[in-house]
Amino acid sequence: MRVTGQKHLTMTMTTTIRRKPAKTTIMRRRSDIDDRTADRAKLAAFASTIGAARTSLKRDTCGDWTINGLAGHISTDGAAFYAYVDCTSARAWTNAKSRLSFMTVTQDGDTEGVLRLDQPLTPTQAETLRVVLRIRKTRPMSDRTLEALTVARQRSERSPYYEAG
Repeated sequence: MRVTGQKHLTMTMTTTIRRKPAKTTIMRRRSDIDDRTADRAKLAAFASTIGAARTSLKRDTCGDWTINGLAGHISTDGAAFYAYVDCTSARAWTNAKSRLSFMTVTQDGDTEGVLRLDQPLTPTQAETLRVVLRIRKTRPMSDRTLEALTVARQRSERSPYYEAG
């Protein structure tokens, strides 16, 4: 900077202040909560139809209910069921689509996709869907086996139902 003929140089500096974004509160409508409750009930009934374990019904990162498997998940929009299938290769995805031919492909990627269930499942279709998505199977128990398991749990010292005797 060159100054000629002036003894004092005055400089003005302008600073910009970054404003913090306004905090937004997510307002949940009552209908959202009711929808999620209805979705959970619908998915729980569907999980028992396909023979999925009770622990496979979980919430995703958005808070929506899904039936989780190792190779995908099942969700609902209230009207239909959707299966997201994530395969390791394009060939595996092609095989999964052919095995799930009773469903309609709505999104077709290279190694993954989404299929919609349009009709009620037969027992073999339910088993195929559970196997392709690698959803854990429920363990069928008779009343006698369930009673024996309950008694064994009560004998464990770590159990809150432990009865010293």
